[in-house]
Amino acid sequence: MSLHRLTICLLVFAILFVSVQTTVAVWESRYTFDLYIMNMMAPALSLMVLILVVRKHSGESKRFWAIIAIAVACELTAQTIWGSYEWIWSTEAPEIGVADLFWVSQSFLYIIAFYIWLESSVEKTRYLFDSAILLVSLSVISWEFLMKPAYYGTQDWDFFTLSVDLIYPMTSLLMIYTVTVWLLNGEQRLNINALVSLAAGSFCYVFGDSLYVFLIDVHQLEALEPWIDPFWTSSSFCMALAGLYSLHPVSRQTKIAESSLGRIVRFSVPYIGLLLLVGLLIFGQRINETIIAGLTLTVVMILIRQVMFLLEREKLLDQLKQALARSEHLANYDCLTGLLNRRTFEKELVATLASAAVKQERVAVLYFDLDKFKKINDLHGHRTGDLMLQAVAERIIPLQSEVVSCARLGGDEFAVSIVISSETIRLDQFAGIIVREISKPFELEEHVIHTSSSVGIAVFPDHALNLTDLIKKADQAMYLAKRGGGGRFTYYRASS
Repeated sequence: MSLHRLTICLLVFAILFVSVQTTVAVWESRYTFDLYIMNMMAPALSLMVLILVVRKHSGESKRFWAIIAIAVACELTAQTIWGSYEWIWSTEAPEIGVADLFWVSQSFLYIIAFYIWLESSVEKTRYLFDSAILLVSLSVISWEFLMKPAYYGTQDWDFFTLSVDLIYPMTSLLMIYTVTVWLLNGEQRLNINALVSLAAGSFCYVFGDSLYVFLIDVHQLEALEPWIDPFWTSSSFCMALAGLYSLHPVSRQTKIAESSLGRIVRFSVPYIGLLLLVGLLIFGQRINETIIAGLTLTVVMILIRQVMFLLEREKLLDQLKQALARSEHLANYDCLTGLLNRRTFEKELVATLASAAVKQERVAVLYFDLDKFKKINDLHGHRTGDLMLQAVAERIIPLQSEVVSCARLGGDEFAVSIVISSETIRLDQFAGIIVREISKPFELEEHVIHTSSSVGIAVFPDHALNLTDLIKKADQAMYLAKRGGGGRFTYYRASS
């Protein structure tokens, strides 16, 4: 069966299954053996589908769906234990028992799966703080204005039971928050159908869990408890459908940039909780320790979050500055030798010539390459050739000064510009140093290589009045030196 057909079959089966379960629950208004079996069948079928999904995925996706599958397995185990009390042990299930341990584990496994799916450690930390702030504000509001008044107005209540039962809707709300942010930010690792299925599953969980707390824990309407089960059944099927949809290719239409609405939701969540608590403190009729404690804790977490945000921003700015510095260095310098590249050398030389024209100074360009470099490359390989170019750069870098600039123009061609003044070394001596340094043997890994250099010299304004002509005539002088046997320097001559 194709993946598309399997997805359609599961969707149709889930709709029929939930419809039948809802009908039986409403008709009986009590737990029967059929309902117990249905409560176990839904996570069991979903688990089988998710096992198939896990086997099809790899890497981070495999880990995500594996945790989802384990969470559904916890749902199956909890339903089996809970149903066994009546149909095997013939006793009433306790308010808080072993089954709740698996249900709580299921809730936290979903949160863990959603949490590790976040891309960066910074995003995970921010999400953790936002979730904690959201939980504190929702817990205070629901407890102070929904749960406590309802309990105090009816009968004695069990604080521990309510606390455990409140875990379920709270964790489901965090799942909804995460999936909503994924949808608004254009999550690219899952297609839109998988994201919507995850969101639907989270909504079913939070709706069913909230109904259980309000109807069963608060108002003790046990007769309505079977009516809530279809929501949890739907959640299990939604998770399985999301897994199947995740195997479908991600369409290009879903690969969108983060929207403005996504940014607003992502950054405003903690402040919404703060505003709600401040509003309760200002306009509420009951101001007590719970509201004040929740508000204080929320403010402290928001301050910590802001400090972390500022530190993150400073770190990003430092990284940006370093990246710009590296980018500028790569734009101005040759990546192999660390010398100026042709573009920067020519740009600086234009400025030097303009300044020299005003000050009536002379500027010389020494253009040289390595004699028989192609043969060295062919004989010893390009790696050895690159090492030789780096070694040449190391030998001429010490010659640089305020009036001397060295550059690699490309291949094995180098250039040196010199502003000639009374303090500058004589050109003959300078060119002789270059010839002599490059004539020394190069010890490159296991090779000892001998070469020489041909140096051509052209002087501004004696030989040329602009950049292009100056470099061109220095190049012509270099080839004149080569024709003379190499390993020497030659000045430009009109006849060259």
